[in-house]
Amino acid sequence: MKLVLAWGHGLDEGVPEIPTPLSLAVIGGVLAVTTVASLVKSRRDPAARAHAGAVVGAPHHATGDEHRTSGG
Repeated sequence: MKLVLAWGHGLDEGVPEIPTPLSLAVIGGVLAVTTVASLVKSRRDPAARAHAGAVVGAPHHATGDEHRTSGG
């Protein structure tokens, strides 16, 4: 959002300019909230683990190891 507003501020002085410290504070706040939410979720439900490429509610797909045939 800051990037779009900075671009708009270059076109028109009426577009607000967001200070960098405020932008960094918002980013830090979002990261802190999501980290705490993730830790709370994993402590409440230890079986809930994120896996690379996993999508909640998506059907299970076999890994490459399950498709291999034994043959030599």
